[in-house]
Amino acid sequence: MCRLFGFRSAVNIGVHHSLVLAENALAQQSESNPDGWGIGFYEGASPILRRGLSKAIGDGEFANLARFVRSQAVIAHVRLGTVGGNGLSNTHPFALGRWVFAHNGTLRDLSSYHDRLMDKIDRKFHALIAGETDSERCFYLFLTQLGLRGVDPQDHAPGIVAFDAMAATIAILCALTEAVDAPPPLINFLATDGRSMVANRLGRGLFFSTQKRYCEKMNECSRWRDGEELPCMHPLRAHEVNHLLIASETISTEDIWEPLAEGDLMGIDANFTFVRTRSLPDDAKTLAERYAPFYKEDGQDALHAQALGLSRS
Repeated sequence: MCRLFGFRSAVNIGVHHSLVLAENALAQQSESNPDGWGIGFYEGASPILRRGLSKAIGDGEFANLARFVRSQAVIAHVRLGTVGGNGLSNTHPFALGRWVFAHNGTLRDLSSYHDRLMDKIDRKFHALIAGETDSERCFYLFLTQLGLRGVDPQDHAPGIVAFDAMAATIAILCALTEAVDAPPPLINFLATDGRSMVANRLGRGLFFSTQKRYCEKMNECSRWRDGEELPCMHPLRAHEVNHLLIASETISTEDIWEPLAEGDLMGIDANFTFVRTRSLPDDAKTLAERYAPFYKEDGQDALHAQALGLSRS
């Protein structure tokens, strides 16, 4: 059910290793997620979006773009289509204004509450929905929640506003499914405006890394001075970090990966401060039990749940 990758750094850094070269690079993950790929990155304040319809691995355009991109914020995605056909309008990430957004998961039985969902989306966005996916509708629901907090798509979100908007988006989707007795939403979201980057785990596996075992790019880092230790090389994470990686699967052995629990909401705020909080009032064990029946669809998620000790399946 798709694979996500997010990167936020204090400096412009390439992502070729994570996307193509690493032991479990995103391109490798496209073997089981073959229905298109997309990369959103920033040059200055504005995002650039590139997407393709083929499997990322073996696609020369994907490989060349991955080699070219150097940015402080990147979101990439490989798709296994569940809602909507194989077309660019259904291919992640989605973008509007300063914002880039991707989704791993699905809204099951969406037809039973689609109209209610559309009622929650600001009408000014309705005409912009180009594809068939539930994911694109979730993006505009998130932008609607940003708007209710005073953030236009052309604006950066101050402080932790992006986290508040994401939590509200998740709560609305959970309430909509409960109201019609539909299955709970499988919604791992990843969003950025180039400064804030926010992700959540709900129903699919998700990992993050702020620390490295070693770093081949140390000489490129503006925060490193010869003879000093970088915070990201320390085994204990400081409140302020140099970089953040987010991925559906662990990608490389040089990074120290940590699993997110069900209901976790985390990322980098507008002040480049690491944030980890909760998106829902339910505790992680309760949510894991609720989502356990869906883990068998994706072996990664079953392994993830077992690693956390939250599922017996």
